[in-house]
Amino acid sequence: MILKLQDFDTLKGLAEKNPAALERLRLHHINKLIDDAPPQLQRRLRGLQFKIDAQISLQNTPMAACIKLTQMMNESFEHLRETLNYLSKGGTEPMFMETQSGCAEIIQFPQHKHSKQKI
Repeated sequence: MILKLQDFDTLKGLAEKNPAALERLRLHHINKLIDDAPPQLQRRLRGLQFKIDAQISLQNTPMAACIKLTQMMNESFEHLRETLNYLSKGGTEPMFMETQSGCAEIIQFPQHKHSKQKI
């Protein structure tokens, strides 16, 4: 689904003159996107959006929020890259990945039908 956004100048004008309206527009598009997602993904998407909103509210400036969200996105892509590399090399055992808190998290992979090993 493609969301139709206003042009850049309109959004910039809202940010300068009516930030509350821009925030309402942002929330509208986020909720619409989540509501249109498959039901089995909606809970995860709402949880992710909660985490994003919490990080935004913890920052002192919009630029700090942008930097924090960029860091979160880069960490997520790095985890995805590591997982894909692991799987492409035939990995099937649980994988340990470091979280933002520095603690390891175990990620379970489904067993192959022909595998007899249980995790």
